Amino acid sequence: MDNWNNILNEDVLKFNINFAALFVLNFECLKDYIITQPRTFYSDVLIKDGELCCEETEEYKKEVRSLEKNIENASLRWFMNTDAITEEDYNLYQELRERRNDITHELLKNLNNGFNETDAKLYVKLLELYQKIDKWWINEIEIPISGEVLPDEYDSEQVLGGQAMILSIINDIIFDNNKERYKNLLDELKKLGIV
Repeated sequence: MDNWNNILNEDVLKFNINFAALFVLNFECLKDYIITQPRTFYSDVLIKDGELCCEETEEYKKEVRSLEKNIENASLRWFMNTDAITEEDYNLYQELRERRNDITHELLKNLNNGFNETDAKLYVKLLELYQKIDKWWINEIEIPISGEVLPDEYDSEQVLGGQAMILSIINDIIFDNNKERYKNLLDELKKLGIV
């Protein structure tokens, strides 16, 4: 049965559209991150026609590609083998992918039905999984490779990569968290001629 309130109530409709968009956006960024990080780690990075591209090495094929036929799952298995994630995280990713596919391919149905507390909890788990992998990557791969000496006040639990930071800002703004702070930041950047 059609839920006309979800379609005709502008506030509810906007929330549902924003939720669907953010779920898909965050999932796609997580998917890309999971695939790209090990690929660039093991591959030769080249510039072809002005574009960065990865040429897969035999080591990448052995360490990642060989783990499963599906590249997402193979990359997830690699993260599991490094103890970055657990089997539970792997299964959560499969649930997230299934929900992302349903939202994307059945968008009108989902807008009509609306999103519920189960969807909200799944969305939070999506953000937490991204943060977990991002934090692990920075602390266990990027920092050791860089050889930089970290300051005493470095907090490995509060680290955040560039893409994760941008996603956090987008999520905050869309859900009206800290919106005024970001507006003030934009005003300051404009004054400085950066934007």
